Amino acid sequence: MLDVAIVGGGPVGATLSALAAASGLSIAVLEARPGPAREGRILALSHGSRETLEDAGAWPAANATAIETIHISQRGGPGRALLEASEQELPALGYTVSYAELEAALERSLKARGVELRYGAACEAIELSPEAAVVKLAGGESVAARLLVLADGGAGAAKIPGIHVDRKGYGQQAVTALVATDRPHGGRAYERFTPEGPLALLPVSGDRYALVWTADPARAAALLWLADDVFLVQLQEAFGDRAGRFVSVEPRKAFPLELRVVNTPVALRTAIVGNAAQALHPIAGQGLNLGLRDAAALASLLRSTAREAVGGAAMLEDYRAARHRDASRGVAFTDFLVSAFADARRLPTWGRGLALAALDLLPPARRLLAERMIYGARA
Repeated sequence: MLDVAIVGGGPVGATLSALAAASGLSIAVLEARPGPAREGRILALSHGSRETLEDAGAWPAANATAIETIHISQRGGPGRALLEASEQELPALGYTVSYAELEAALERSLKARGVELRYGAACEAIELSPEAAVVKLAGGESVAARLLVLADGGAGAAKIPGIHVDRKGYGQQAVTALVATDRPHGGRAYERFTPEGPLALLPVSGDRYALVWTADPARAAALLWLADDVFLVQLQEAFGDRAGRFVSVEPRKAFPLELRVVNTPVALRTAIVGNAAQALHPIAGQGLNLGLRDAAALASLLRSTAREAVGGAAMLEDYRAARHRDASRGVAFTDFLVSAFADARRLPTWGRGLALAALDLLPPARRLLAERMIYGARA
């Protein structure tokens, strides 16, 4: 029997296994995909996540682009705020890196640490008992472990008795693409609130930006099929010229946005982490960073828990308590931002402008917000 079976080999599951390898426990990562995804999509990582990935031996330093400042504004109203890494005495507030580069770095780390990563190991059923968790794989094989960790984005939670997922649809989709302007980005990210929803630009290599443009489904569908030149004109109108003139756009994609939260991140012999525990709106880029903090907290417990107590009720309660404050406040923070900046009935334009102006004028408030985005709600 294994000590730990992790269902899901994405960034959160792989980071957890790399961090926990020092515990000396037997660990296997079970990934349903037949092989590495090698996706080109851009991930936004906080400086705190960089520290976690460095501890995991998986920071892709050569391929990361630093975010040194974040410019926050609203369309159609006054007020703006600027968060700066120098004010936090850090080299960067965050970073962007492609999924493929992070995936490759984590694979190298797992190999070096002797952790088994099994592709093509799809979980079809889960059986829990006081003695062990048993994962039944698609090929008929069963894997038993003292502790089961679900890091699969949510697919396995429905297989656990007593676990249910609360969902809140935002009636929005996120249109993503790589875009370029006629100016160097200088390591600056932008978060612009519009009546349609937030519009973010994140600096990436080659002086391009990763665009995340939130809109209602009909508008998002239209944005996908516009000719490039027309799309760039509409993007310029929505965003303004603070980053320069938009000159190119690469292929666009869209995905629906909703909030998903499990009623509890623990069950018998089971811990639920990352997007399997809470999937957030992309506003402020908190989702993956929150999941990596889940991984770090659980790995710390695995390193400090005696083998015979791994997966026991006391360890799982310690994990639940350790993550409650950060996870609940992260969910509330992003959900509030979505509603407050999209619904004028909750916070009118002048109120948002006043809030942004106050943030810009009060260094302690800026530092508190930046620290929250970098490290989460610390205990």
